Amino acid sequence: MSLRKLLLFILIASVFTSCTHFTQVVYVSPTTQDIKSINHFYQYENDDVKVVYWFWADHGVMSFLYWNKTDMPMYIDWKKSAMINNGKRMSYYTNQYASNYKTYGTTYGLEWLDVFNDYYSMSSSTKLSRESLVKGERVTFIPPHSYITQAFYNLTANIYFDVTDRNTEEETINFCKVFVSRSNKDISFRNFVTYSFSENFNTENYIDNEFHLNKVVTMHDNYFGYKDVDGYKANDWERPSRFFIKNLKWQDIYK
Repeated sequence: MSLRKLLLFILIASVFTSCTHFTQVVYVSPTTQDIKSINHFYQYENDDVKVVYWFWADHGVMSFLYWNKTDMPMYIDWKKSAMINNGKRMSYYTNQYASNYKTYGTTYGLEWLDVFNDYYSMSSSTKLSRESLVKGERVTFIPPHSYITQAFYNLTANIYFDVTDRNTEEETINFCKVFVSRSNKDISFRNFVTYSFSENFNTENYIDNEFHLNKVVTMHDNYFGYKDVDGYKANDWERPSRFFIKNLKWQDIYK
């Protein structure tokens, strides 16, 4: 073990060994400049559509709002769409009822739908009604100047981030002593969506948005969920451009 890793081990151990569980907050970044960060939401936009992303969930979730900007009806073919997780295709099409995404750990259900409702109510005094998922359909119809919301797979599952595998430094964030690791490995995922203005898909268009994991913040669980004496969150880690992994043990994060 190098001297640097030994010192890091001693430093982390002095803070964490008396603790039981830890949380990692994982920051996501786009790989291309055509995806912008607006009010902490990642957004992609072209002449036809606007796509707004929300990743915040246990182990992350591929959820997004898809807006038809045009004056024409639009159609999405989910069988020709997928999340590509580090090169592996994960199909969006399902014929099952209820949710067409998979949960990991704590169930977050349909709570993410309210996020997009809140997002669009920022510029409107009208609160959008809550939605529910129905039986999966291969082709979705989107009327002009309207949107849909969708959530699919977790971004990671059964994965944690070994702090010794990264360039790790101690930092103070949200008034907490945490350990920030920047990735030495490329972990990426893409949202690939096929759409058309023809119901028969005589001509097709594509959205292919790619993201990668930027950095990982490791902390004690108490720091992640800490509240002040009035019951308010004292440490605000939640952002649409991040996700979290909870209930990690010491041996999980330090190998």
